[in-house]
Amino acid sequence: MHTEHQIKEGLYFNIKTFASKQNTNSYLTRSANSISLVCEFSGLECGLNFSESPVYHQIEFVFDTCYLNSFSDEQHFNMQQFPEQQQHDMCCSTQMILHEIINCKLQGVFRNMFLESKGLSLLLCFQKCLTATTSDCASCKFLTKPIEKEKIIKAKEIILSRLNNPPTIPELSLQIGINQCYLKKGFKEVYGTTVYDFVQQQRMLKAKLLLSTTNFSVSQVADEIGFSSSSNFSSAFKKYVGVFPSELQQN
Repeated sequence: MHTEHQIKEGLYFNIKTFASKQNTNSYLTRSANSISLVCEFSGLECGLNFSESPVYHQIEFVFDTCYLNSFSDEQHFNMQQFPEQQQHDMCCSTQMILHEIINCKLQGVFRNMFLESKGLSLLLCFQKCLTATTSDCASCKFLTKPIEKEKIIKAKEIILSRLNNPPTIPELSLQIGINQCYLKKGFKEVYGTTVYDFVQQQRMLKAKLLLSTTNFSVSQVADEIGFSSSSNFSSAFKKYVGVFPSELQQN
């Protein structure tokens, strides 16, 4: 399937579906007159069979300069804030936005409003990752060395690949070859949050994704994200999301 349409002047949306497995990544390309953001993904990236015949999606938003200029106080959006080409691994936050797009039932003007908001959310998510990986980190002197900063980025990748059994701080520091103090300080500097809070955030986002897109029970979701107790999971989910998992399923 392939659909493409203009959401509003200077903003375009394109979606393709495939029967064969595609990559799972976000790609940004900047030209002289536009920014293209492409996300390739499937529900199977959470390690679950969401359907007997899964499909793989490629979602693209194209932001022309005439559209981006509307957000600039200086009348001209600075395209140089984005690289000519960049690729990022896909976190649970991005996956959640993509699933919302795939499952959107709105039509007409409301669908366009919805798609515009989600396109901007994806662009902001990408920019946040870009800022984290390219910031100068002046307050953490050891991060001025590229090899040390790559270790912090690697720590994030390890966490995202092991949300059901996240490593402890000592384990993570050994895996990336950096001491625990530098790991904690560097992670907070690069990503603006502690290792613990990042793990909890991503686990709850994954749980929300599973509760919204599968028929899994609360106990099954708890198990998938590494909680041995459904009650502990429910309490943690309520604290982060604001409702209990069972209430989210009912809605």
